[in-house]
Amino acid sequence: MEKRFVVPLFAVPAALLATLLALAGCASPKTPASGKASSAPASSPGIARLVLLNANVITMDDAQPVAQAIAIDTYGKIIKVGNDFEVLRLATRTTQRIDATGWTILPGFIDPHSHMAGYAMFTDIDHWLDVSSINIYFKPSPGTPGCVTPTDPQRCFIPVQNQADVVARLRAAVAKALLNTPPTPVLAFNYDPSRLGHDPSCVAKPKSLSFECTTFENGNALAQLDAITTAVPIYITSESGHISYVNTPALAALNICGTKGSTNDGNCHKPIMNVNVETALANVGQLDEDLSLYATGVFQGQVLKANTGLGAQLLKKGAEIYAQHGYTLAQEGAAGLGEMALYAEATAGCKRPFCDFPLSAAMIAYDNSSSDFAKTIAMGEAGKATFRDSQLVSVQALKSFADGSLQGYTGYLKSPYTNVFPPFTLGGLFQQPYVGLPDVPQSELALRLRAAHAAGYPMIIHQIGDAAISDAVNAVVATRDAPPPAGKRDTMLHVAMISGHDLDQLKSVGTTAVSVMSSNVYFYGLPECQMVLDPQRILNVYPARSVLDRGLPMTLHSDSPVEPPYPLFEIWVAATRNVQQPSWYPNQNPSNCPAVFANSPKVPGDERIGILDGIKAFTTSAAMQYGFTDRGAIKESYIGDLVLLSDNPLDPKVIANPDLLKTIRTMGTVSYGQYFANPTASMPPVWPAD
Repeated sequence: MEKRFVVPLFAVPAALLATLLALAGCASPKTPASGKASSAPASSPGIARLVLLNANVITMDDAQPVAQAIAIDTYGKIIKVGNDFEVLRLATRTTQRIDATGWTILPGFIDPHSHMAGYAMFTDIDHWLDVSSINIYFKPSPGTPGCVTPTDPQRCFIPVQNQADVVARLRAAVAKALLNTPPTPVLAFNYDPSRLGHDPSCVAKPKSLSFECTTFENGNALAQLDAITTAVPIYITSESGHISYVNTPALAALNICGTKGSTNDGNCHKPIMNVNVETALANVGQLDEDLSLYATGVFQGQVLKANTGLGAQLLKKGAEIYAQHGYTLAQEGAAGLGEMALYAEATAGCKRPFCDFPLSAAMIAYDNSSSDFAKTIAMGEAGKATFRDSQLVSVQALKSFADGSLQGYTGYLKSPYTNVFPPFTLGGLFQQPYVGLPDVPQSELALRLRAAHAAGYPMIIHQIGDAAISDAVNAVVATRDAPPPAGKRDTMLHVAMISGHDLDQLKSVGTTAVSVMSSNVYFYGLPECQMVLDPQRILNVYPARSVLDRGLPMTLHSDSPVEPPYPLFEIWVAATRNVQQPSWYPNQNPSNCPAVFANSPKVPGDERIGILDGIKAFTTSAAMQYGFTDRGAIKESYIGDLVLLSDNPLDPKVIANPDLLKTIRTMGTVSYGQYFANPTASMPPVWPAD
C-alpha cells in the first residue's frame, strides 16, 4: 500500500552527505523524563540504572509469563525480571525508579512495517495541506478536548467528504500561497478518491459515489488542477502513495522524461516501471507508482532545502507520536540515502540514556531511482556504513515491489476488477479486461531474492493483488535453495488477497514471515467491496487467522502514513474485523458488504484473531520477522524496550469486549533503558475509529 516518499539528497546538508551524514557531535546530557518518582541514573555496570516497580508485567516469555518489577542496567539491558524485593536489591540511591502501580508493562511494540519519515514530514502543517478522510495524525475532532480551532482541518480532524471539499481546501490554500513572495507551491497529502462520497456536481447521478463522480483519478487531473490555478504548482499525494496528481507547473518542475515541458535530455527523470503507461498518465496529470514516490521526494526536498534543520525536527516529532502509541522500534520501509541522512542527523550523538530520540529505527533499503537491484544492495551497504556505530538505527532488509494498491487500481489481479473507471478503461494504454499492473515480475523477484540473500540481506516484498502475491510466493519457492541469511526471514508484506495454497507454499519453504495490514479492513473494506471489487474477493481479505493456522510468523502493520501507527487499534481491527461505515459514504447494500467482515452468509470464513495473537504480532512475532534474538520479550539479557499501559489489554473483560482497547492509554515507553513519559497520557486517547 505504500511507496510514500523519498527524501532527495539535495534536501540535506552537503557536508553531511559526503559520508552519508556520518554521525557527528555530542548530545548534551539531559536528565531522563521521570515517572511517578525518580532520581539520577546509575553508572556502574551490573547495577540497575532504572527499575520499574509495582507493575503488572506481561513478559511474553513462556518461561516466566508474569512479574512485578524490572531492572535495567547502564547498557540498556534487562538484568532482572521478578518481584519488587528482588529488583530493588540491584538499585542504588542513584537508580531511577518508576512507580508503575496500576499499570501493565509489555515488551515495547516493534513496528513490522511503516514509513516513519514519510509520516513525520506530513506533520508539517505549514507546508502540507490535509485533504484526508482518515485521522492519520490523531487530531482531536471538533467538540472534543484539544480541538480549539474547530473549523481548521490542519489542527482538528475534519474529514473531506467529497471532491468539492477537496477543491475548496485547495482553492483556499492557493489564495494563501499567492500572498507569498514568491508564491509557494500548494502541497496536499492523503487524498483518496475511493473514499469520497457523493459530489454536488453529480446532479444526474444522485446516489453516485467516489469514482462514479468527478475525481482527480479520471485521466483529467492536469486540466482540473489547472482550472484551480496555473500560477503555482499544485501537488497532491494519494492516501496509498501509489498515485499523485499535478497541475502544469508542478509537472514541469518534475522534469519527467517524455512529458510536456520536460527537457527530455540526460537531466530528465525516467520512469522505471511500466514506462509507457506511466509517461502517458503523467501527461494528463496522474503520477503512478515510482513516479509518485519520486515526485513527493522532489517537493518535500524543496521544503527541507529552504528550511535548514526542519527535516530532523519533523523526524523527531514523528518518532514522538510513534512512541506515544507504544512503539519502541519503528521502520523506515523504503529507505534511500535521503531518509538515511535524516535519521543520521536526527540521532547524531545519541547514546542511551542521554538522548531525546525516543525509539530505535530499522531501515529497509530501497533505491527508487533505478530498476537495477544492485543499486538497492549498494543502498543497504551505504546504510550499514552510516549506522555502524549507531545504537538506535540499523539496516535490516532490502525492499522490492510486486504491484500497487487495490483502491488505486494498481494491484495486480488474476481476474479483472469488477468496476473500472477512467483512465484504466483506456484499451490503447491498459490491457482489457483490466487486471491491474505488475511492478516487478516473478522472474525478476527471484533474481532479486538470490542477490539479496547472497549479499547478506533478507527481503521485504510488497504484494496486494492475488496475481502479484502468487508471483512473489513462486519466487520464494524457486529460491528455496538460496535462503535468507541464518536467523533472518523474508517478509511477505500486506498480502491482501493471499490464498490458502500460497500460504501452504510459504509454510513448506519455512523461511518467511507474513505481515498483514489489518487496519485496511476497517478503512477500505467498504469501498473495495462495493466499488472496486466484489464481496467474494474482499470479505476474507487480509486473512490473519489463515496465516496463524499454518503456524507462520504473523505480524500486523499500519503502513503509516497510509493508516495511523497505533498497535492497539490495529489489534482491535484484526480481532473484530469491523468495517467503517462513513456517514458521507453510504453502504448501499449491507447484505453484500456487511459492517463486520466475518462469517458472512454469502462468503463463509472468519479471519478474526485473538488479542493475544495481536500482541504477539507486535512483540514476539515481530522479533521473529526481523530475526531479533534480544527483543520482543521481557527477559534477562534482552534490550530494555518496554511499553507502559494504563490497563491490561489481556484482561478477560477486554478479551470478551475488544472495544475496551480504545480506553487503554500509553503512559510511557522505555527505549534501551531510557524512560520516556507520554506527555499526552492524561488526555483521552484519540481512537482512529471514532
